[in-house]
Amino acid sequence: MARGRRKIWSCKDCSWIHKKKVVDNIFDLLKIKYSHQPSVVSAESFKLKIGIIILGHGSFLKQANETIIKAIKEIKKRRGFAIIEPAYLQLCKPDLHTAVEKIIKKGCKKVIIVPFFLFKGNHVSRDIPKTIAKEAKLYKNVRFVYAKNLGQDHRISDIVSDRITEALKGIRK
Repeated sequence: MARGRRKIWSCKDCSWIHKKKVVDNIFDLLKIKYSHQPSVVSAESFKLKIGIIILGHGSFLKQANETIIKAIKEIKKRRGFAIIEPAYLQLCKPDLHTAVEKIIKKGCKKVIIVPFFLFKGNHVSRDIPKTIAKEAKLYKNVRFVYAKNLGQDHRISDIVSDRITEALKGIRK
């Protein structure tokens, strides 16, 4: 190498990083590093007066409804959102109107409603938008944003894959 010049690193003859196990380990480390850090968006959400509602179907079974409560706790911990509330379409409380009212009383001018539904059936495509339209008429100075439902997302496929792996461990015993 000529004097005064920097050596340039090259991976021309390296295959280490391209091994599946190495790539998987790097992605796992990145997931761990970034999954628990509060989002910059969360701090801004408080300043921008944004409230979030996680809307589920609702059930007579208390433990079924607690799934949303647990999800909210995890979202608050991971993302740091200040104002996030549960709501249910039917069979339990609070309903969407009550959750909207609670968030608006906290000073929110924007409300994000996230349907905690896997499929885009009648509730997601018809019932929830009708209810949101009613709320928008009641609160004209509030902006409502309807997020996508959970749907088919690669992360859900990862969860299903994990459940299969867990079940296989039970079969092998």
